[in-house]
Amino acid sequence: METVRAAERELMARLPEGALMQRAAAALAAVCAGLLGRVYGARVVLLVGSGDNGGDALYAGARLARRGAGVTA
Repeated sequence: METVRAAERELMARLPEGALMQRAAAALAAVCAGLLGRVYGARVVLLVGSGDNGGDALYAGARLARRGAGVTA
């Protein structure tokens, strides 16, 4: 786990603030859209904890909402 955190820190130091979270959110939203098949009109529930992973989920939910999904967190 510490290896992953160290790699994240190194990458975040070179990217604009929030870029890594936005990338994770975009990937998560894409996977969810693939599972849903049709995003517009779908209902999505986000189970969000504290921390950065929760932020990824919220941003992914916002992306799905912009595509017409009903999102509840």
